[in-house]
Amino acid sequence: MTPDTLKLYHSPASPNSRRVRIFLAEKGLKVPLVAIDLGKGEQHSQAYRAINPRRVVPTLVLEDGTAIGEVPAIMRYLDEAFPEKPLLGATPKDKGLIAMWERRAELEGFAAVMEGVRNKIAGLKGRAIAGPHDYEQIPALVERSVLRVKNFFADLNERLGQAAGVIANGSPDRGSFSV
Repeated sequence: MTPDTLKLYHSPASPNSRRVRIFLAEKGLKVPLVAIDLGKGEQHSQAYRAINPRRVVPTLVLEDGTAIGEVPAIMRYLDEAFPEKPLLGATPKDKGLIAMWERRAELEGFAAVMEGVRNKIAGLKGRAIAGPHDYEQIPALVERSVLRVKNFFADLNERLGQAAGVIANGSPDRGSFSV
């Protein structure tokens, strides 16, 4: 298998799609990209539903037609399928620490931001949660989102401050400064 036998369905403005494109760039992989226009609702088309029934991006389609549709799963697949430059850790310790910090960043940072965005933006009325079902916005969640994001960045800054000494002292392993 080579990267050109895969397809990444993505949206150029989607933060999740961007995460996978950055991961691909860091690994030095060139995968064919298929743009999905979220503004036009292409993720709700029958054609895209056949690829990803959750109707979200990104989705990585393998050469055998298997579709992987969650960012951590896509990154794990790519890291293991193309192990020459491991980005998710080379040792069990590194892998565990990186997975832990990745999960914290998603739950405490990304989810907090999306809670605010999806409950405030008028264009997402009736689509407060991504996926195949419609959910109404809850404006009160925007205020909570702002507090959650502030707390996340305070916690992240503290973690980066702890890692600065490790980085300054030379050759840290990836797990020692992952966020």
